[in-house]
Amino acid sequence: MMDAKAMGGQLSLPVTPLMVGKGSVETSGITMNVFLMSDDIMQAAEAMLKQAYHLENIDALDVAEGFLITYHYAHFTKPGRIAHRVLVCRDEAELPSISSIFQGADWHERECHDFHGVKFAGHPNLLPLLLDPETPNGVLLKDDKGRKPLREILNPGKIVFKGEGFTLFDEEQPDEAAPEE
Repeated sequence: MMDAKAMGGQLSLPVTPLMVGKGSVETSGITMNVFLMSDDIMQAAEAMLKQAYHLENIDALDVAEGFLITYHYAHFTKPGRIAHRVLVCRDEAELPSISSIFQGADWHERECHDFHGVKFAGHPNLLPLLLDPETPNGVLLKDDKGRKPLREILNPGKIVFKGEGFTLFDEEQPDEAAPEE
């Protein structure tokens, strides 16, 4: 469990995030970036609802590491926006649906499925929303050359918590192409 003090005093979650970055409203509009495991997204959504946050939108970003799925939350009486971010493999792009928690998630999950092919397990109606039913899912997918590493396009803000083994935004990245000795 991650308490409000550990997350900059703004939020309490029943799960331990992979990383938390304090964002800048001036530069990104995001007060806090919370990176989560896909298995934790439903519990995190339930916690947001209990703390009177509402879901603004869900979007998908096709990056070198896979898909970054972002859940944007805001509060009617507290300033700032919270972003829950989940990185999923492109080959197994599936997350649990939060449409049973936030009714508005239905539309956003269908849109992510239409444009990127991301599946949302447990979604009650994952049919095409904006595209013709004959259009293949994933029309906004990039080719390998068009995908940039996430750390080049997303500033997570000042890191206030980082779980062991989470290296996505570390200065030194492991060299995957390094030959074995």
